[in-house]
Amino acid sequence: MESDEPGPGQKYALEAREHIAALRRAAPDIVIEVRWCPAHEGVEGNEKADEWAKLAAEEPDARGVEGLKWFTYSDRLEERAMPLPRSLANIKREITEKKWAEARKWAGGRTSKKKYKMPTSQKPDSTVAGSAKRLAERFYQLKTGHCRTGEYLHWTRSRLAAQCWWCPHPRQTREHLLKGCPKWRKQQRTLWKEVWKETGKGRRWRKAHELFADRRCSQAVLNFLASTEVGKTVPAAEEDARSEASEWELRERAEREEERRAEAEALGRGMEREGHPLFLPTPPFMALAGEE
Repeated sequence: MESDEPGPGQKYALEAREHIAALRRAAPDIVIEVRWCPAHEGVEGNEKADEWAKLAAEEPDARGVEGLKWFTYSDRLEERAMPLPRSLANIKREITEKKWAEARKWAGGRTSKKKYKMPTSQKPDSTVAGSAKRLAERFYQLKTGHCRTGEYLHWTRSRLAAQCWWCPHPRQTREHLLKGCPKWRKQQRTLWKEVWKETGKGRRWRKAHELFADRRCSQAVLNFLASTEVGKTVPAAEEDARSEASEWELRERAEREEERRAEAEALGRGMEREGHPLFLPTPPFMALAGEE
């Protein structure tokens, strides 16, 4: 052993040191050896302790100790099975598993399988976690679909239309930005070339939600985001407000003109039914003045 100094949280090592100190005070000439057992193999007591620890950690409720006498609520002795004591590690693991099961169930009921694919592992993606914070933020926003795209901003009523602000495409979706937008054609070719090397599948066989769910593609997607403004740039608020105001003005103007036209037609029909012509004949003096 390099040292017999206990580490943090080693309760039994601290207790052993206290007992050793008590023995040395009682018998100063006593010889005490502290030996390190590298494994449970070959040591009967250690093998039994290991067996019990595994038994308690794996399925503590499935087994029991039979034949022990316990007091019941009526203060009478009876024999019944006693469940084995559970380790703290087993309790923590059970809580974690239940928590993740509930989280997956909750997320699965609130997301569409066509837009988001649940991860198979509970551990975070180390590639994304090791990247810059702003880059990882854009990655996860695009992965969940809650991102700076025309489609999402239109859905949240932040924009009047879902049109792409880099090209005339009517809907700016994740698929469009990763595959079809001509603004980022060069970066798209690089992205799908790297994806093909890692997975053997190209853009025709990969949907956006599948691309973000495959951890083999994480680095390629991060490189694409780092070299583009996808998920980062949105038209300036002033320009956006100006375009929205002009669209609203045109729409209101058209509605007002339609209302005036309808009122005029209704007025003309009403006067004709009452025997009053809509346009009176030209007076004779006005006709003569026109001829002169």
